[in-house]
Amino acid sequence: MLNLDAGVLNETQTCPAVGYQSASICVPVTVTPFAQTGVTTTKCCGNPVVTPGRDICGGVRNGSCFFTITQDICVSVPVEFGAVAAVGDSFVNCTGVSDTDICTDCGSILPPAESVVPGI
Repeated sequence: MLNLDAGVLNETQTCPAVGYQSASICVPVTVTPFAQTGVTTTKCCGNPVVTPGRDICGGVRNGSCFFTITQDICVSVPVEFGAVAAVGDSFVNCTGVSDTDICTDCGSILPPAESVVPGI
């Protein structure tokens, strides 16, 4: 009995080929700027003033102070482009069958010439 590895019988043989497609790819990119604060630093300017009794504090209750900082920026946006490919239905033109090895030298066999009928 012939002992063949079952894995060898199930392997699909292929002939690799490569096709190339040039393309211009476009993708909309939205750049949304943001600003976040770093660690704030507090420096005491002079000594604290301690006032006896209940003093009315000036200013806005639970208020804030405002100022504006303007900074021009330039943003580098790395984008990776890629593509997936799908193939359509395959077509076959069967040209010959044999019980002998016709594949070993298949690159050297010329295709049959088309029949030409004189006068047509």
